[in-house]
Order: sequence, then C-alpha cells, then structure tokens
Amino acid sequence: MHKKALVLFTVIFILLASVAMAVAPYRYPTNGSNYTDYVYGVTSQRLAINSGPGTKRYFDEKGSYGSAGETVRIYSKAWDPNNGIWWVKVEYPSGSGFFGWTGLKRFNSYSFDLDDVYTEYWY
Repeated sequence: MHKKALVLFTVIFILLASVAMAVAPYRYPTNGSNYTDYVYGVTSQRLAINSGPGTKRYFDEKGSYGSAGETVRIYSKAWDPNNGIWWVKVEYPSGSGFFGWTGLKRFNSYSFDLDDVYTEYWY
C-alpha cells in the first residue's frame, strides 16, 4: 500500500513540476551583467506594435495600442541596421502576455536606461 502511494505521489510531483516549468517566465541569463527580466518605460505616444524589430516591410503589424504617459514593460532591444534605429520588445498591456516590438522613439528617453535592457541580435 505504501509503495503504491509513494509511486503515485512521485508521478503527481513530476507532472506538477513539469507544468510549473512550462509556464514559468523565461529569464535572460545574466552572466554577471546588470540585466533584469524587464524594465519599465513611459510611453510618449501610441505604440505601433510589430511582430519583430523592424518595419512592416520585414515584419507583420500587430496594431497600435495605448497612449502617451502609460507605463509598459520592456524586455529587450534590437538594433535595426536597415532603418538605423533601436526597437524594443514590449508586453502590452503589462502582465498580459501579449508581446511585440515597437520603435524606441515611442518612449520618453528619461523613463529608463537603454543600457539596462537585454540586447537581441536579429540582423
């Protein structure tokens, strides 16, 4: 009886641990850097969201959201050599699980330090 209960407990524990790992947020490796999972930025205008760090020529448009003065989570940045600008990966609204890319120009420059944002390389 105890052996069956122990086996059942072990199976349930493994299943729950697997589910917890599957839904856990991805953490960027720090490797001694000061990067965190995200920083907060304050918008200076509506966010035009794309599926990747670039214009509609390269990535699908997801839409325009929000307004100036909103606080948004910024997860990473990518340099776009085609347009000569930084793009940032955002979650909008914060905590929603909806991610997309928007130009850095849509944020107030004083609201966060770009050096604190993880860099992705797309090009």
